[in-house]
Amino acid sequence: MDQSLAEMSYEYIRDRLASGEFPPGKQLVNRTLAEEIGVSVIPVREAINRLASEGLVDHVPGAGAYVRKANRQDLNNLYVLRDALESCAAGEAALYITEDQLEELEYILDRARETAKQICDSSKGHSNKRQLDRWMDDEQQFHELLVEASRNPLLAKVVSDNRAIGTVFEVQRNDPRLLTADVAQKTCESKAELLQALRDRDSKRARQLMSDQIQRGRKTVLDFLNEQRRSRS
Repeated sequence: MDQSLAEMSYEYIRDRLASGEFPPGKQLVNRTLAEEIGVSVIPVREAINRLASEGLVDHVPGAGAYVRKANRQDLNNLYVLRDALESCAAGEAALYITEDQLEELEYILDRARETAKQICDSSKGHSNKRQLDRWMDDEQQFHELLVEASRNPLLAKVVSDNRAIGTVFEVQRNDPRLLTADVAQKTCESKAELLQALRDRDSKRARQLMSDQIQRGRKTVLDFLNEQRRSRS
């Protein structure tokens, strides 16, 4: 089989998982997907098997393949993984980051501050969908640049390999109420401290600040999910 067709099918399905077009619980039908992509069912089947191995798709015996629903434990595991990888990347970045990369991180932080100000000025006390999307884009760029600055290709590969599942799980908790004015402000303050640690070449502090930031995000998300569960019961 032409592996490029399997790769194309994989990218097509994963992109739609990441965008939320294929929501949690949706059945992935080989023949339908093959017609959409313009390939046979064989590369689609291989793509779905690959996504299942990454934890994005569940195979239900006798029923087919379905987009996996992220539960509380899945999200907790994701944050544990992120803490291990990205805290390490931040510590390494403090040793190797360039002035250009520092300037780019500062630029991303300035955009986040502007978004935070808009949220603080809103009477709702939390973001709207447009603000959340912009915030999440800036978050991704900030973290990707930090990993790049670590100059560790092995670390970068592990982060990249695990980013797909993280992206899909992010979509599944994409609720603007999560990004409150307080969360936005504290995140910006934390990033400013991290940038200073990077400028100071303080590897230990950069690593700790990144870990603290990820753990705050973990608590925010899990507390929000717990509150939603209580309100439904």
